Amino acid sequence: MSDLMRGIPFRRLLVDTVNEYKNNKTCYYVPACEFKQDNYIVAGKPVSLPIGAAAGPHTQLAQNIIAGFIAGARIFELKTVQIMEGEELGIVKPCIYVRDEAYNTEWSTELTVSQATEEYIKAYIILHILAKEFNLKSDFQFHISVGYDLAGIQSPKIDNFLNTMKNASNSNIWRECINTVLSNIDLFENVNAEFVNNISPKISELVTLSTMHGCPPEEIEKIAIYLINEKGYNTYIKCNPTLIGYEKVRKLLDDNGYNDISFDTSHFEHDMKLDDALNMINRLMDTAKAKNLIFGVKLTNTFPVDIKNNELAGDTMYMSGKPLFLLAINVVRVLSEATNGTLPISFSGGIDTHNINDVLSCGISPVTVATLLLKTGGYKNLSKLAKLVPENVPDKVDLNKLSELCDKLDKHYQRENARQKPEPSTPPDACFKCRNCVDVCPNRANFPLTDIKACIHIDSYCNECGNCACLCPFGYVPYRDKFTYFETLSDFENSTNDGFLNNEKYRYKGEEFDDLNKLPDELQKVVLRFMQRGEKI
Repeated sequence: MSDLMRGIPFRRLLVDTVNEYKNNKTCYYVPACEFKQDNYIVAGKPVSLPIGAAAGPHTQLAQNIIAGFIAGARIFELKTVQIMEGEELGIVKPCIYVRDEAYNTEWSTELTVSQATEEYIKAYIILHILAKEFNLKSDFQFHISVGYDLAGIQSPKIDNFLNTMKNASNSNIWRECINTVLSNIDLFENVNAEFVNNISPKISELVTLSTMHGCPPEEIEKIAIYLINEKGYNTYIKCNPTLIGYEKVRKLLDDNGYNDISFDTSHFEHDMKLDDALNMINRLMDTAKAKNLIFGVKLTNTFPVDIKNNELAGDTMYMSGKPLFLLAINVVRVLSEATNGTLPISFSGGIDTHNINDVLSCGISPVTVATLLLKTGGYKNLSKLAKLVPENVPDKVDLNKLSELCDKLDKHYQRENARQKPEPSTPPDACFKCRNCVDVCPNRANFPLTDIKACIHIDSYCNECGNCACLCPFGYVPYRDKFTYFETLSDFENSTNDGFLNNEKYRYKGEEFDDLNKLPDELQKVVLRFMQRGEKI
């Protein structure tokens, strides 16, 4: 199979999403979350909940963003775009490895910049349609992310992205999507042409600057000034855990059982130092204020560690999850104390049900997650977080509460015994022993046919990130082992997976044929049922 995923055409995305919600109160197999609170401010604008999906595997494709919205996310940090794109990135798969903590070797979007733009606009429009049609709490925000240096960000490619995200009305994809909704207006009961024509084309008003480890402070400041003064964006810069120093990081990890995580002092030597960060932050807060904009920080970036046990390919991988919380919350502490709690902070680093209420109650908002969504439950974990959001979030950081939180870090953050992966055996062709691979796939590439207890893999949604294999309790590799649906002849021919191309071609146990009846009876039922998908999930 190929690791090149493709976006779903907008009309099919629209029709499938609306019909699935109408029939099942789900979108991409994720149940709708109902939450009580609905009165928060993020970056000066209202938002229904100050939680969502961090820039990563869950904000790369339109269906990922839709699944997150239905689960309760109202903040979407879209995956970073930069001048290098697509296959140029050379990301080796699998690129995600989950144990107690999580590791990855991915960075910016695997799509081209134009493809990413399309996915973000498609998702944005559909969220507005879903909210109106089904009376869902609709105040959400898209926060874009760009990197990694000033020259790349000023290039025509990224400049066009920034301009389009600020106002997409002149883009072809915006016009195509709006016209598609208008030409399918009979799908809806509560959406009319006036509503569709009045959807704001201002996709995002906030950009996060993501730079590589070792980027000089003066380069970071130049980029931030450019984004504020020239592009007119509320601007956050993503900071690294290295701000608190090697000794502090090493002690926090060792004290909580992460002694085996290996790293040297090199990143601490090359990354921005705390004094430089504080001086820059104060200057940039003044710069933004002069433009009636907001400047803040995103805490934190993932943490680079050595690959010692072939968890992933290469020499370095990036750590996230519970141990990252230990580091990130201490970065919050030093920056907040130095700015008397006035620095706006967006937080992502090991947020889970154990700490979300405490973090938001400190005035740290919004909070976003990635690792939690890679764990068992997948997007449904967002719904658990939504129910724990406090009724009120302070508009500045409460230093006393923050200090208490940092000082009371408990055994929840200590290393668990990682689950031993079972010895693999031959899986059923359309395995439905559980639905773990369905839930944990960021891209919704494993399609459940619950009424016949079967599951199909969709080749074109999958980028072989490997998360389903990490979380399969039976030791299978779902993206490789599961009976697969192919959308095109090229997809079928470029894969060795058993599966089918519509009702035209089939492959089973390596043999190819064009007669459905040559498949085992159970797989014939699976194929026929899948081709009727949308009636019942």
